[in-house]
Amino acid sequence: MMEYVIILVLIAAACVIAVIVFSRAMGGGFITVSRGVSVDHSAAASGQQKQQKDRNDDFQKSREYSELLSK
Repeated sequence: MMEYVIILVLIAAACVIAVIVFSRAMGGGFITVSRGVSVDHSAAASGQQKQQKDRNDDFQKSREYSELLSK
């Protein structure tokens, strides 16, 4: 019975992480699209560049954490 609880907790944790990751990406995408459709193209381009920089920074952090955990 306990192994089912552990599996359930792991699945729930994976779902929470997936929601956090994808909601951030989707929210940023909707903001960029709405600015791009409007007349404010320069704000859309700068917002897209900022989001790309944030993603790259997050990738570097995750790589560092992964390397620390694999040691």
